[in-house]
Amino acid sequence: MKIKKSLLLSLSLMASLSRAEDDGFYMSVGYQIGEAVQQVKNTGAIQNLADKYDNLSNLLNQYNYLNSLVNLASTPSAITSAIDNLSSSAINLTSATTTSPAYQAVALALNAAVGMWQVIAFGISCGPGPNLGTEHLENGGVRSFDNTPNYSYNTGSGTTTTTCNGASNVGPNGILSSSEYQVLNTAYQTIQTALNQNQGG
Repeated sequence: MKIKKSLLLSLSLMASLSRAEDDGFYMSVGYQIGEAVQQVKNTGAIQNLADKYDNLSNLLNQYNYLNSLVNLASTPSAITSAIDNLSSSAINLTSATTTSPAYQAVALALNAAVGMWQVIAFGISCGPGPNLGTEHLENGGVRSFDNTPNYSYNTGSGTTTTTCNGASNVGPNGILSSSEYQVLNTAYQTIQTALNQNQGG
């Protein structure tokens, strides 16, 4: 269960980072980063990620300050000053991928999630479960997936194909269904491809 919880936490973090549509995004990321770092062993990466989030949090505070000035119909000069500060911070935050704290925070979070999946994937069992008929098909049946970070992948030898043919119960305290594994493997490959392209790989 710990493995599944860690994986779902990382995927939830990835999903939140890809949907930054409202102010609550920063609050949500802060909470999830705090939870996610407990699963990561690289203390240097944790500190770096925490620093990047601090920058995001500071920008949000400036936005809230500006919003309060507008709501209170404060002096034009105070509002103008707040806008200038916010604009400057936003430009510094998002201007370039190599220096942008926002970009780096997202990249670090995605790297951490992909890295975790590469480490634990070989221990994840999957399959259609013990039942035949309709439920058997609903769980995705017996499936094989290429380019998976299984144990052979990590050691650099053997196949990178994972076959989901487990017959244990699917669900809590059981195995992943073949359909669930497909979702995770698709997300892993998509994010890995994006990260490799960004790094010129």
